[in-house]
Amino acid sequence: MRPSSSYRSVCALAGALIGAGIAAPIPRGGAAEVVVQNDSVVDFSEVVIVGGFVFGEEGGARLTSPCDGSIVAVQVLWLAGDAGALPYLAENIWIRRAETFPAPGAVLQQLDAPVLQPFVLNEFRHVDEGQTTLLNVPVVANQQFAVTLEFSESAIPATGSVVRDMDGCQPGKNLLFAPNLGGWLDFCGFPIFLQGDLVFRVVIDCVEESGACCLLTGTCVEDISQADCVTIGGVYQGTDTDCNAIECPAIEQACCFQPIGCLDIEPDSCDLAGGFAQGTGASCDTIECFPMGACCLLDGSCLDDVAPEACAAATGAFQGNGSSCASAACPQPSGACCLASGGCIDLEQAECDVIPQSAWAGALTDCTDGDQNGTADACEVTCGDPTQDIDEDCDVDVVDYVLFVQCTTGPGGSAFGACICYDSDGDGDIDLLDYGSLNAAFTGAGSGCP
Repeated sequence: MRPSSSYRSVCALAGALIGAGIAAPIPRGGAAEVVVQNDSVVDFSEVVIVGGFVFGEEGGARLTSPCDGSIVAVQVLWLAGDAGALPYLAENIWIRRAETFPAPGAVLQQLDAPVLQPFVLNEFRHVDEGQTTLLNVPVVANQQFAVTLEFSESAIPATGSVVRDMDGCQPGKNLLFAPNLGGWLDFCGFPIFLQGDLVFRVVIDCVEESGACCLLTGTCVEDISQADCVTIGGVYQGTDTDCNAIECPAIEQACCFQPIGCLDIEPDSCDLAGGFAQGTGASCDTIECFPMGACCLLDGSCLDDVAPEACAAATGAFQGNGSSCASAACPQPSGACCLASGGCIDLEQAECDVIPQSAWAGALTDCTDGDQNGTADACEVTCGDPTQDIDEDCDVDVVDYVLFVQCTTGPGGSAFGACICYDSDGDGDIDLLDYGSLNAAFTGAGSGCP
Protein backbone atom coordinates (compact mmCIF):
# COMPACT_ATOMS: atom_id res chain seq x y z
CA MET A 1 0.00 0.00 0.00
CA ARG A 2 1.32 3.42 -0.94
CA PRO A 3 0.83 6.56 1.13
CA SER A 4 -2.07 8.56 -0.25
CA SER A 5 -3.84 11.67 0.93
CA SER A 6 -7.31 11.08 2.32
CA TYR A 7 -10.29 13.00 1.07
CA ARG A 8 -12.82 14.20 3.64
CA SER A 9 -16.34 14.50 2.30
CA VAL A 10 -19.81 15.20 3.61
CA CYS A 11 -21.44 12.13 2.15
CA ALA A 12 -25.10 12.69 1.32
CA LEU A 13 -26.02 9.12 2.12
CA ALA A 14 -29.73 9.82 1.67
CA GLY A 15 -28.82 9.51 -1.98
CA ALA A 16 -25.89 7.13 -1.68
CA LEU A 17 -27.75 4.51 0.31
CA ILE A 18 -30.60 4.26 -2.16
CA GLY A 19 -28.87 5.16 -5.40
CA ALA A 20 -28.15 3.06 -8.45
CA GLY A 21 -26.54 -0.27 -7.74
CA ILE A 22 -28.25 -1.13 -4.47
CA ALA A 23 -30.97 -3.73 -4.37
CA ALA A 24 -33.83 -3.71 -1.89
CA PRO A 25 -33.82 -6.52 0.69
CA ILE A 26 -35.51 -9.67 -0.54
CA PRO A 27 -38.13 -10.81 1.98
CA ARG A 28 -38.06 -14.51 2.85
CA GLY A 29 -40.68 -16.49 4.70
CA GLY A 30 -39.79 -17.35 8.30
CA ALA A 31 -36.70 -15.13 8.36
CA ALA A 32 -35.58 -11.53 8.66
CA GLU A 33 -32.70 -9.75 6.93
CA VAL A 34 -30.24 -7.96 9.22
CA VAL A 35 -27.43 -5.59 8.16
CA VAL A 36 -24.18 -6.32 10.05
CA GLN A 37 -21.55 -3.56 10.21
CA ASN A 38 -18.69 -2.08 12.25
CA ASP A 39 -18.96 1.47 10.90
CA SER A 40 -21.15 4.23 12.28
CA VAL A 41 -21.98 5.93 8.97
CA VAL A 42 -25.54 7.18 8.64
CA ASP A 43 -27.33 9.64 6.34
CA PHE A 44 -25.29 12.82 5.81
CA SER A 45 -22.31 11.56 7.84
CA GLU A 46 -18.91 13.14 7.33
CA VAL A 47 -16.63 10.39 6.02
CA VAL A 48 -13.10 9.96 4.66
CA ILE A 49 -12.15 8.27 1.39
CA VAL A 50 -9.21 5.90 1.99
CA GLY A 51 -6.74 5.85 -0.92
CA GLY A 52 -3.37 4.30 -1.66
CA PHE A 53 -4.44 0.77 -2.58
CA VAL A 54 -2.58 -0.96 -5.42
CA PHE A 55 -3.15 -4.07 -7.51
CA GLY A 56 -3.47 -7.26 -5.45
CA GLU A 57 -4.09 -5.57 -2.11
CA GLU A 58 -7.24 -6.14 -0.10
CA GLY A 59 -9.08 -4.05 2.45
CA GLY A 60 -12.13 -4.97 4.44
CA ALA A 61 -13.84 -5.73 7.73
CA ARG A 62 -14.03 -8.53 10.25
CA LEU A 63 -17.69 -9.01 11.20
CA THR A 64 -19.68 -11.19 13.60
CA SER A 65 -22.97 -12.89 12.81
CA PRO A 66 -25.75 -12.03 15.28
CA CYS A 67 -27.77 -15.14 14.42
CA ASP A 68 -28.01 -18.45 12.64
CA GLY A 69 -28.72 -17.80 8.98
CA SER A 70 -27.06 -17.04 5.66
CA ILE A 71 -25.05 -14.15 4.22
CA VAL A 72 -27.12 -13.03 1.24
CA ALA A 73 -25.49 -9.71 0.31
CA VAL A 74 -22.29 -7.68 0.66
CA GLN A 75 -22.37 -3.86 0.79
CA VAL A 76 -19.41 -1.57 0.02
CA LEU A 77 -19.54 2.23 0.10
CA TRP A 78 -17.47 3.72 -2.76
CA LEU A 79 -16.88 7.46 -3.08
CA ALA A 80 -14.71 9.74 -5.21
CA GLY A 81 -13.43 13.30 -5.00
CA ASP A 82 -14.12 13.85 -8.69
CA ALA A 83 -17.83 14.24 -9.47
CA GLY A 84 -17.22 12.67 -12.89
CA ALA A 85 -15.51 9.55 -11.56
CA LEU A 86 -16.15 6.31 -13.48
CA PRO A 87 -17.20 2.93 -12.05
CA TYR A 88 -14.37 0.73 -10.72
CA LEU A 89 -14.01 -2.92 -11.76
CA ALA A 90 -12.43 -4.79 -8.85
CA GLU A 91 -10.83 -8.23 -8.94
CA ASN A 92 -12.97 -9.98 -6.33
CA ILE A 93 -14.86 -9.71 -3.10
CA TRP A 94 -13.81 -12.43 -0.64
CA ILE A 95 -15.70 -13.88 2.32
CA ARG A 96 -13.45 -15.93 4.61
CA ARG A 97 -13.61 -17.51 8.04
CA ALA A 98 -12.02 -15.17 10.62
CA GLU A 99 -11.66 -16.92 13.96
CA THR A 100 -8.05 -15.73 13.92
CA PHE A 101 -6.84 -12.15 13.32
CA PRO A 102 -5.48 -10.51 11.30
CA ALA A 103 -4.96 -13.44 8.92
CA PRO A 104 -8.38 -14.94 8.07
CA GLY A 105 -9.06 -18.62 7.47
CA ALA A 106 -10.64 -20.64 4.68
CA VAL A 107 -12.53 -19.01 1.84
CA LEU A 108 -16.30 -19.25 2.21
CA GLN A 109 -17.23 -17.46 -1.02
CA GLN A 110 -15.67 -15.53 -3.89
CA LEU A 111 -17.66 -12.83 -5.72
CA ASP A 112 -16.21 -12.36 -9.21
CA ALA A 113 -15.38 -8.97 -10.72
CA PRO A 114 -17.67 -6.67 -8.76
CA VAL A 115 -18.32 -3.26 -10.33
CA LEU A 116 -18.36 -0.43 -7.79
CA GLN A 117 -20.41 2.61 -8.72
CA PRO A 118 -19.16 5.89 -7.22
CA PHE A 119 -21.28 7.74 -4.66
CA VAL A 120 -23.27 4.60 -3.91
CA LEU A 121 -23.47 1.99 -1.16
CA ASN A 122 -23.06 -0.86 -3.64
CA GLU A 123 -24.88 -4.07 -2.80
CA PHE A 124 -23.94 -7.44 -4.30
CA ARG A 125 -26.34 -10.40 -4.10
CA HIS A 126 -24.78 -12.61 -6.80
CA VAL A 127 -21.43 -14.39 -6.91
CA ASP A 128 -20.90 -14.33 -10.68
CA GLU A 129 -20.60 -11.59 -13.30
CA GLY A 130 -23.70 -12.83 -15.11
CA GLN A 131 -25.72 -12.52 -11.90
CA THR A 132 -27.24 -15.98 -12.21
CA THR A 133 -26.16 -17.44 -8.85
CA LEU A 134 -27.38 -15.87 -5.63
CA LEU A 135 -24.99 -15.35 -2.73
CA ASN A 136 -25.80 -17.77 0.10
CA VAL A 137 -23.17 -18.43 2.77
CA PRO A 138 -24.46 -20.29 5.88
CA VAL A 139 -23.35 -18.83 9.22
CA VAL A 140 -24.16 -19.44 12.88
CA ALA A 141 -24.62 -17.01 15.75
CA ASN A 142 -21.34 -15.38 16.91
CA GLN A 143 -19.39 -16.74 13.95
CA GLN A 144 -16.68 -14.35 12.78
CA PHE A 145 -15.91 -13.83 9.11
CA ALA A 146 -13.89 -11.41 6.99
CA VAL A 147 -15.24 -9.50 3.99
CA THR A 148 -12.58 -7.89 1.80
CA LEU A 149 -12.30 -6.19 -1.57
CA GLU A 150 -9.38 -7.19 -3.83
CA PHE A 151 -8.20 -4.19 -5.87
CA SER A 152 -7.49 -4.56 -9.59
CA GLU A 153 -5.64 -1.26 -9.98
CA SER A 154 -4.62 1.72 -7.90
CA ALA A 155 -7.43 3.36 -5.99
CA ILE A 156 -7.05 6.99 -4.98
CA PRO A 157 -9.51 9.45 -3.41
CA ALA A 158 -9.90 11.55 -6.54
CA THR A 159 -11.10 8.74 -8.81
CA GLY A 160 -12.65 6.51 -6.16
CA SER A 161 -11.95 4.21 -3.25
CA VAL A 162 -13.44 2.68 -0.12
CA VAL A 163 -14.59 4.81 2.80
CA ARG A 164 -14.17 4.96 6.60
CA ASP A 165 -16.11 6.64 9.39
CA MET A 166 -14.57 9.26 11.68
CA ASP A 167 -15.07 8.00 15.24
CA GLY A 168 -12.03 5.80 15.65
CA CYS A 169 -10.66 2.52 14.33
CA GLN A 170 -11.80 -0.49 16.38
CA PRO A 171 -8.92 -2.96 16.92
CA GLY A 172 -9.48 -6.39 15.46
CA LYS A 173 -12.20 -5.26 13.05
CA ASN A 174 -10.40 -3.75 10.03
CA LEU A 175 -8.18 -5.73 7.66
CA LEU A 176 -5.43 -4.91 5.18
CA PHE A 177 -3.70 -7.42 2.92
CA ALA A 178 -0.50 -5.90 1.47
CA PRO A 179 2.08 -8.40 0.07
CA ASN A 180 4.83 -5.77 0.06
CA LEU A 181 4.27 -5.19 3.80
CA GLY A 182 4.27 -8.84 4.78
CA GLY A 183 0.68 -9.99 4.16
CA TRP A 184 -2.31 -9.65 6.50
CA LEU A 185 -2.24 -6.69 8.89
CA ASP A 186 -4.48 -4.91 11.39
CA PHE A 187 -5.44 -1.80 9.44
CA CYS A 188 -5.76 0.14 12.71
CA GLY A 189 -1.96 -0.16 13.02
CA PHE A 190 -1.59 2.31 10.15
CA PRO A 191 -2.99 5.58 11.54
CA ILE A 192 -1.67 7.47 8.53
CA PHE A 193 -4.25 5.56 6.53
CA LEU A 194 -7.00 4.55 8.91
CA GLN A 195 -8.52 6.42 11.83
CA GLY A 196 -12.00 4.92 11.54
CA ASP A 197 -13.85 1.75 10.55
CA LEU A 198 -14.16 0.81 6.88
CA VAL A 199 -17.69 0.71 5.44
CA PHE A 200 -17.95 -2.98 4.58
CA ARG A 201 -21.26 -4.56 5.53
CA VAL A 202 -23.14 -7.80 4.96
CA VAL A 203 -26.82 -8.66 4.94
CA ILE A 204 -27.64 -11.83 6.88
CA ASP A 205 -30.93 -13.63 6.42
CA CYS A 206 -31.53 -14.72 10.03
CA VAL A 207 -33.52 -17.86 10.74
CA GLU A 208 -36.38 -16.71 12.92
CA GLU A 209 -36.91 -18.60 16.16
CA SER A 210 -40.26 -20.30 16.63
CA GLY A 211 -42.21 -22.28 19.20
CA ALA A 212 -45.69 -23.04 20.50
CA CYS A 213 -48.40 -20.41 20.86
CA CYS A 214 -51.45 -20.65 23.13
CA LEU A 215 -54.57 -18.95 21.82
CA LEU A 216 -57.20 -17.59 24.18
CA THR A 217 -59.58 -20.28 22.96
CA GLY A 218 -57.28 -22.92 24.48
CA THR A 219 -55.97 -23.99 21.06
CA CYS A 220 -52.24 -24.53 20.62
CA VAL A 221 -50.40 -23.54 17.42
CA GLU A 222 -46.94 -24.97 16.71
CA ASP A 223 -43.88 -23.63 14.89
CA ILE A 224 -44.85 -19.96 14.96
CA SER A 225 -42.69 -16.91 15.64
CA GLN A 226 -43.23 -14.82 18.74
CA ALA A 227 -44.28 -11.81 16.65
CA ASP A 228 -46.86 -13.83 14.70
CA CYS A 229 -48.18 -15.38 17.92
CA VAL A 230 -48.77 -11.94 19.43
CA THR A 231 -50.39 -10.74 16.19
CA ILE A 232 -53.08 -13.44 16.39
CA GLY A 233 -53.72 -12.67 20.05
CA GLY A 234 -51.82 -15.62 21.51
CA VAL A 235 -49.28 -16.14 24.28
CA TYR A 236 -45.83 -17.31 23.09
CA GLN A 237 -44.61 -20.36 25.02
CA GLY A 238 -40.91 -20.05 24.22
CA THR A 239 -38.44 -21.01 21.50
CA ASP A 240 -38.41 -24.69 20.46
CA THR A 241 -41.48 -25.51 22.58
CA ASP A 242 -44.17 -27.77 21.10
CA CYS A 243 -47.84 -28.35 21.77
CA ASN A 244 -47.33 -31.93 22.99
CA ALA A 245 -45.81 -30.65 26.22
CA ILE A 246 -48.14 -27.70 26.74
CA GLU A 247 -51.71 -27.50 27.96
CA CYS A 248 -53.20 -24.19 26.86
CA PRO A 249 -55.94 -22.91 29.18
CA ALA A 250 -59.11 -21.68 27.51
CA ILE A 251 -60.30 -18.21 28.47
CA GLU A 252 -63.96 -17.70 29.26
CA GLN A 253 -65.97 -15.45 26.98
CA ALA A 254 -69.57 -14.38 26.59
CA CYS A 255 -71.92 -17.12 25.36
CA CYS A 256 -75.37 -15.99 24.16
CA PHE A 257 -78.49 -18.18 24.28
CA GLN A 258 -81.74 -17.70 22.37
CA PRO A 259 -84.15 -16.02 22.89
CA ILE A 260 -82.29 -14.06 25.57
CA GLY A 261 -79.53 -14.95 28.00
CA CYS A 262 -75.77 -14.73 28.45
CA LEU A 263 -73.17 -16.70 30.38
CA ASP A 264 -69.36 -16.32 30.57
CA ILE A 265 -68.01 -19.81 29.86
CA GLU A 266 -65.31 -21.50 27.74
CA PRO A 267 -66.00 -21.60 23.97
CA ASP A 268 -66.19 -25.40 23.82
CA SER A 269 -68.75 -25.43 26.63
CA CYS A 270 -70.72 -22.73 24.84
CA ASP A 271 -70.91 -24.82 21.66
CA LEU A 272 -71.88 -27.92 23.66
CA ALA A 273 -74.75 -26.00 25.29
CA GLY A 274 -76.03 -24.70 21.95
CA GLY A 275 -74.97 -21.13 22.59
CA PHE A 276 -73.21 -18.58 20.44
CA ALA A 277 -69.65 -17.70 21.52
CA GLN A 278 -69.01 -13.97 21.16
CA GLY A 279 -65.25 -14.04 20.66
CA THR A 280 -62.07 -13.40 22.58
CA GLY A 281 -62.37 -10.61 25.14
CA ALA A 282 -66.19 -10.51 25.09
CA SER A 283 -68.04 -10.67 28.39
CA CYS A 284 -71.71 -10.58 29.31
CA ASP A 285 -71.11 -7.28 31.14
CA THR A 286 -70.07 -5.48 27.98
CA ILE A 287 -72.02 -6.97 25.06
CA GLU A 288 -75.60 -7.11 23.81
CA CYS A 289 -76.32 -10.67 22.78
CA PHE A 290 -78.86 -10.25 20.01
CA PRO A 291 -78.93 -6.58 18.96
CA MET A 292 -81.72 -5.41 16.64
CA GLY A 293 -82.28 -1.98 15.19
CA ALA A 294 -82.73 0.25 12.17
CA CYS A 295 -80.70 -0.30 9.00
CA CYS A 296 -80.07 2.53 6.54
CA LEU A 297 -79.71 1.24 2.96
CA LEU A 298 -77.69 2.79 0.16
CA ASP A 299 -80.81 4.06 -1.61
CA GLY A 300 -81.75 6.08 1.47
CA SER A 301 -84.52 3.77 2.61
CA CYS A 302 -84.67 2.25 6.09
CA LEU A 303 -85.51 -1.17 7.51
CA ASP A 304 -86.65 -1.74 11.10
CA ASP A 305 -85.80 -4.66 13.39
CA VAL A 306 -82.72 -5.84 11.52
CA ALA A 307 -79.71 -7.64 13.02
CA PRO A 308 -76.28 -6.07 12.39
CA GLU A 309 -75.20 -9.07 10.29
CA ALA A 310 -78.28 -8.86 8.06
CA CYS A 311 -77.82 -5.11 7.68
CA ALA A 312 -74.19 -5.58 6.63
CA ALA A 313 -75.23 -8.28 4.13
CA ALA A 314 -77.60 -5.73 2.56
CA THR A 315 -74.71 -3.24 2.36
CA GLY A 316 -76.49 -1.10 4.90
CA ALA A 317 -75.43 0.87 7.97
CA PHE A 318 -76.69 -0.48 11.30
CA GLN A 319 -78.00 2.35 13.47
CA GLY A 320 -77.52 0.67 16.84
CA ASN A 321 -79.35 -1.67 19.14
CA GLY A 322 -82.89 -0.47 19.86
CA SER A 323 -82.85 2.18 17.11
CA SER A 324 -85.81 2.65 14.76
CA CYS A 325 -86.40 4.16 11.33
CA ALA A 326 -88.65 6.78 12.94
CA SER A 327 -85.62 8.36 14.60
CA ALA A 328 -82.86 7.28 12.19
CA ALA A 329 -81.67 10.01 9.86
CA CYS A 330 -80.68 7.86 6.91
CA PRO A 331 -78.55 9.83 4.44
CA GLN A 332 -80.27 10.26 1.10
CA PRO A 333 -78.35 9.22 -1.98
CA SER A 334 -77.76 11.40 -4.97
CA GLY A 335 -78.63 10.47 -8.52
CA ALA A 336 -78.76 11.89 -12.00
CA CYS A 337 -81.22 14.79 -12.26
CA CYS A 338 -82.10 15.03 -15.97
CA LEU A 339 -82.95 18.55 -17.18
CA ALA A 340 -85.17 19.69 -20.06
CA SER A 341 -82.16 21.50 -21.51
CA GLY A 342 -80.45 18.15 -22.00
CA GLY A 343 -78.11 18.71 -19.10
CA CYS A 344 -77.64 16.62 -15.98
CA ILE A 345 -76.84 17.38 -12.32
CA ASP A 346 -76.09 15.00 -9.46
CA LEU A 347 -78.79 15.78 -6.85
CA GLU A 348 -80.93 14.13 -4.23
CA GLN A 349 -84.47 13.35 -5.41
CA ALA A 350 -86.06 16.11 -3.32
CA GLU A 351 -83.65 18.65 -4.77
CA CYS A 352 -84.27 17.46 -8.33
CA ASP A 353 -88.08 17.69 -7.89
CA VAL A 354 -87.76 21.44 -7.21
CA ILE A 355 -86.47 22.06 -10.73
CA PRO A 356 -89.28 22.46 -13.36
CA GLN A 357 -89.32 19.82 -16.09
CA SER A 358 -86.69 17.70 -14.43
CA ALA A 359 -86.61 13.96 -13.94
CA TRP A 360 -84.63 12.04 -11.30
CA ALA A 361 -83.07 8.92 -12.82
CA GLY A 362 -82.84 7.04 -9.53
CA ALA A 363 -80.59 6.46 -6.55
CA LEU A 364 -76.88 6.01 -7.21
CA THR A 365 -77.15 6.90 -10.91
CA ASP A 366 -74.80 9.56 -12.22
CA CYS A 367 -74.29 11.95 -15.11
CA THR A 368 -71.72 9.84 -16.94
CA ASP A 369 -71.98 10.08 -20.73
CA GLY A 370 -70.36 6.78 -21.64
CA ASP A 371 -71.31 6.83 -25.33
CA GLN A 372 -70.37 10.54 -25.58
CA ASN A 373 -73.51 11.50 -27.47
CA GLY A 374 -74.10 14.61 -25.37
CA THR A 375 -76.73 13.06 -23.10
CA ALA A 376 -76.00 11.38 -19.78
CA ASP A 377 -76.55 7.63 -20.08
CA ALA A 378 -79.00 7.69 -17.16
CA CYS A 379 -81.07 10.37 -18.93
CA GLU A 380 -81.39 8.66 -22.31
CA VAL A 381 -85.04 7.73 -23.02
CA THR A 382 -85.96 4.31 -24.44
CA CYS A 383 -89.57 3.92 -25.53
CA GLY A 384 -91.43 0.63 -25.43
CA ASP A 385 -92.89 -1.25 -28.38
CA PRO A 386 -95.40 0.05 -29.21
CA THR A 387 -94.04 3.50 -28.52
CA GLN A 388 -96.98 4.47 -26.31
CA ASP A 389 -96.06 1.64 -23.89
CA ILE A 390 -94.36 4.07 -21.56
CA ASP A 391 -94.21 1.66 -18.61
CA GLU A 392 -92.60 -0.93 -20.92
CA ASP A 393 -94.82 -3.85 -19.92
CA CYS A 394 -95.49 -4.78 -23.57
CA ASP A 395 -99.09 -3.55 -23.61
CA VAL A 396 -100.89 -0.21 -23.83
CA ASP A 397 -103.45 -0.13 -21.07
CA VAL A 398 -105.03 2.11 -18.43
CA VAL A 399 -101.64 2.66 -16.73
CA ASP A 400 -100.30 4.20 -19.92
CA TYR A 401 -103.43 6.39 -20.16
CA VAL A 402 -102.83 7.71 -16.64
CA LEU A 403 -99.23 8.48 -17.48
CA PHE A 404 -100.35 10.19 -20.71
CA VAL A 405 -102.54 12.58 -18.73
CA GLN A 406 -99.59 13.45 -16.53
CA CYS A 407 -97.46 14.12 -19.61
CA THR A 408 -100.01 16.25 -21.49
CA THR A 409 -98.65 19.71 -22.37
CA GLY A 410 -101.28 20.94 -24.84
CA PRO A 411 -100.47 22.42 -28.26
CA GLY A 412 -97.17 24.31 -28.33
CA GLY A 413 -95.88 22.74 -25.12
CA SER A 414 -92.60 20.91 -24.70
CA ALA A 415 -92.49 17.20 -23.92
CA PHE A 416 -89.69 16.04 -21.65
CA GLY A 417 -88.15 12.83 -20.42
CA ALA A 418 -90.14 9.62 -20.88
CA CYS A 419 -93.15 11.71 -21.98
CA ILE A 420 -91.44 12.07 -25.35
CA CYS A 421 -92.66 8.53 -26.10
CA TYR A 422 -96.23 9.90 -26.34
CA ASP A 423 -95.26 12.51 -28.96
CA SER A 424 -96.48 10.41 -31.88
CA ASP A 425 -96.50 13.24 -34.45
CA GLY A 426 -93.09 14.53 -33.40
CA ASP A 427 -94.15 18.14 -32.92
CA GLY A 428 -92.64 18.37 -29.47
CA ASP A 429 -95.86 18.60 -27.48
CA ILE A 430 -98.37 16.13 -26.04
CA ASP A 431 -101.91 17.05 -27.14
CA LEU A 432 -105.16 15.61 -28.56
CA LEU A 433 -103.47 14.46 -31.78
CA ASP A 434 -101.15 12.27 -29.72
CA TYR A 435 -104.14 11.05 -27.71
CA GLY A 436 -105.62 9.69 -30.94
CA SER A 437 -102.47 7.70 -31.58
CA LEU A 438 -102.65 6.35 -28.02
CA ASN A 439 -106.23 5.15 -28.64
CA ALA A 440 -105.18 3.47 -31.85
CA ALA A 441 -102.38 1.64 -30.05
CA PHE A 442 -104.53 0.51 -27.12
CA THR A 443 -104.25 -3.25 -26.46
CA GLY A 444 -105.62 -3.54 -22.97
CA ALA A 445 -103.85 -5.08 -20.00
CA GLY A 446 -102.32 -8.50 -20.11
CA SER A 447 -101.19 -8.86 -23.71
CA GLY A 448 -97.75 -9.12 -22.12
CA CYS A 449 -94.23 -9.42 -23.42
CA PRO A 450 -93.30 -12.36 -25.65
